[in-house]
Amino acid sequence: MLDFSNHFPLPSQFKSIQYRLEASKLNTINIFPQNCKTSFTDSKFSGLPYLPKYKNYPKDLDGNPFLFLAQINFAQLDSFNPFPSKGILQFFISPTLTNYLVSEDIFQRYFKVRYYPNILPETELITDFSFLLKNGAEVSTIKNEMSLMFKNTIEPVSAMDYRLNNYISEQDLNLYLEDGRTLEEYYFENFLGAEHKIGGYPYFIHADSRKSSALLKRYDTLLLQIVSDDEQGIMWGDSGILKFFINSKKLAEQDFSDIYFQAEQY
Repeated sequence: MLDFSNHFPLPSQFKSIQYRLEASKLNTINIFPQNCKTSFTDSKFSGLPYLPKYKNYPKDLDGNPFLFLAQINFAQLDSFNPFPSKGILQFFISPTLTNYLVSEDIFQRYFKVRYYPNILPETELITDFSFLLKNGAEVSTIKNEMSLMFKNTIEPVSAMDYRLNNYISEQDLNLYLEDGRTLEEYYFENFLGAEHKIGGYPYFIHADSRKSSALLKRYDTLLLQIVSDDEQGIMWGDSGILKFFINSKKLAEQDFSDIYFQAEQY
């Protein structure tokens, strides 16, 4: 049995269902951003993207330049299957989406994910992004350029993931403990999954949008999650969250053409 204490303390309220938490565990990489200048090939939130000269800067369906959200250089972290071990993965969103309360897209009309398996030297990259300032694309949900640190861990199924009841029954969650609180209350306090992360289980504010959709359930892997954080200057609407999902088989094939983007706020 894998010892959760090596990754995070397991509150005493969960000792009776520890084996179920163990059964649900997934690897994840937590992301810790810090305000810092980065190179074109570094992992980052905001700032300037890695962009080869042979590529155009992406635009949305309405012709607006996308907002550069994040990029992950897999050589800078300890990844695990089915994630790549090298290359740069980028995430862009349309400025149009910042006006929506809840946003979803699987056609990459208002978001874009790009993957570069091989990294070129800076002499072969676009380094002048003044055209973004002219188009107003400098406004972003992430205020400052941030470098990223990574920490590998494991986590149990999150409180709002539709798979929760595969491991913990409603009866157990509704069980009252000695202090008069339910196990579900403690679960929400401890296992929301509300962190910046790669892999692992997602955080949903309202409900897991995949729960009642066979189509959306095929997006079984969390590719990237970014949560609002005032101290870090990251804010999506009213304390919202951005998530990108992918099918695990397509991820293993490094096929990033089929992505489910979902964002929500309070």
